[in-house]
Amino acid sequence: MSHSPCYVRPAAAQDLHQLAEVLTSSFYPPLGWWRWLYPALRFGIYEDLKQRLQGGAAHYTCLAAIADKTDSAEEWVVGTVEISCRHRNPWLMTSRKHLYLSNLAVRANCRRQGIARQLLQGCEQRAEQWGFHEIYLHVMEDNARARHLYQAMGYHVHRVEITLWSLLIPRPRRLLLRKVIPQAAPSPKSPVR
Repeated sequence: MSHSPCYVRPAAAQDLHQLAEVLTSSFYPPLGWWRWLYPALRFGIYEDLKQRLQGGAAHYTCLAAIADKTDSAEEWVVGTVEISCRHRNPWLMTSRKHLYLSNLAVRANCRRQGIARQLLQGCEQRAEQWGFHEIYLHVMEDNARARHLYQAMGYHVHRVEITLWSLLIPRPRRLLLRKVIPQAAPSPKSPVR
């Protein structure tokens, strides 16, 4: 499917249904027995996202990649990502905070068009606005496409996470990736007149 180029903006309440659809279809495609759970999963994702959007957290943003539908004036959500501030150690609320990227998703028929890159760049801009110089995210070891994208965008493995479940049941490991955002060089001061 070809569509007009998209742009990235903060998500709004009117985007919730489309955001939930993008996330649900990306993480739980309605195939096989998932088809029967799909409506419940989509509703749960909708409600969770609605709570986060309305929560008013100082360092939280859900970004939406928007493309104009060719057959109407309606905006069309083609991708999304969330960025939020988290404690490095969730058990110690006094631990240092860092930015964490989650729920990066692009509609299946819109993938491989640079939309995920635009969303990641939007997260980096938001991090700079908030005064952060690092972003973290998780990816599964066997998700080669996502790992390739993140590597191309400057993310590197920070830690390989091994859990009790991964020791008992052979599963791909979860990787914590980190990107250091280059700080803009300060502009030279103009001479005082």
